[in-house]
Amino acid sequence: MPSRLKRYDEPGHIHFWTISCHRQLDFFHHDDIKQIVIDALAQLKTKFGICLIGYVIMPDHVHVLMYPHAKGSDTPIDISILLRAFKQHVGYHGKSCLREYWRTHNQLWSPSLTNWATNNEHGKPVWKTRGFDFNIHKFSMLIEKLNYCHKNPITRGLVKRAENWPWSSFRYYEFGDRSILPMDWDRAWPIMW
Repeated sequence: MPSRLKRYDEPGHIHFWTISCHRQLDFFHHDDIKQIVIDALAQLKTKFGICLIGYVIMPDHVHVLMYPHAKGSDTPIDISILLRAFKQHVGYHGKSCLREYWRTHNQLWSPSLTNWATNNEHGKPVWKTRGFDFNIHKFSMLIEKLNYCHKNPITRGLVKRAENWPWSSFRYYEFGDRSILPMDWDRAWPIMW
């Protein structure tokens, strides 16, 4: 782990994660692997009791907004513990899904990902070593980052409207759609969890 990496586990703060794939590879292009990311987020909710506020799964990175406190606790859970659990779940189950896809198609969905799968790189990493973790303690910044998540698929040209990208929290907030992954935030400020 980089020695200058600093994380601030401050009581009452929300965390905004940006976690990118190794070499910007499009690991999350396939919906089965997007579902594994959803499962990892759901596991954080059930195992640690955190308040999930928002997310978006892009082909080559993930953004997550969370209040990293167990329900009723004033003490935050170490972000490093949550990140490790999330990355390990996605890495392990994601590689299993990639192997299954390979067995069926004898390649992956992009030449760069197929090259990743066939080279002898030690450990075949899914994630970049370092991500971006940003503390939020103002309501305006929370709304800005949540909107950023929801607009990301439009900005990248994946869809024309946010509601057409099912792999974000937009549909939950806009339509009350709980089908993929319900959020925990009730839009109150400050967050009472």
